[in-house]
Amino acid sequence: MKTFKIVLLVLVFYICPALPQTTTITNNSFHLPRSLKSGEVIHNIGLSSTKLPEDVIETDDAFLSPLFTYRIKVGIIDNILAQGFIESNYLTFNFSSGLNWNHDFGDFKLSVGTDLGFWFGRLKSYGFDTGMDGWNLSPNITVGYTFPNFSVSVKSEMMLILTQSTRNGDVHTVNSYRTMAGYSVGVYIEQPLWKENFVVIGFKANYARFYYPLWAGFSTFDRFFLLPEFIFSFNL
Repeated sequence: MKTFKIVLLVLVFYICPALPQTTTITNNSFHLPRSLKSGEVIHNIGLSSTKLPEDVIETDDAFLSPLFTYRIKVGIIDNILAQGFIESNYLTFNFSSGLNWNHDFGDFKLSVGTDLGFWFGRLKSYGFDTGMDGWNLSPNITVGYTFPNFSVSVKSEMMLILTQSTRNGDVHTVNSYRTMAGYSVGVYIEQPLWKENFVVIGFKANYARFYYPLWAGFSTFDRFFLLPEFIFSFNL
């Protein structure tokens, strides 16, 4: 009986502090597919960097393409939320927004949704006068789990090209077609940094034959490339 009481006290000592901590982790995570209250807004700002393929940049030196990112989520009703993001590396801008359905299974969480994105790039220097833009559709699914001290989310998405246009001087070409340009799988770890501000460390594997930040490379390859992407950001 005495042994049982000791075991019970140990369990209470470890479990009770973990409960509010788990709640804190959930409430301050961004990528974790959690439900938001109506009108609740959360933000994320950071930097992602992608290693570009040697065949396109025509060098075997490690070349990273940085993108500054800002993301936002807004609770609408019940388990429905809207999300959007802006990415830019000065030459290229990408705007995207969409709706997601989320559901909580305790510490395990699920999200299914679709994003509609528009991107454009302009290069008017070094003798170039070119531009490119396009509309993309990205169905996605995310699963996440909340641990006592951090959360882990895995997101898989597909990129479908709806339309794409190219401008070279006065020549403007528009291609309207639907094609599967690629897909990706990303893993995001979120943990406290200070107070209610969290840091995010992520890795995303893009497997695509078209990756919009690469448009200025004027690639003539019609095959899939593996593009590893590293993410570092903050939840505000």
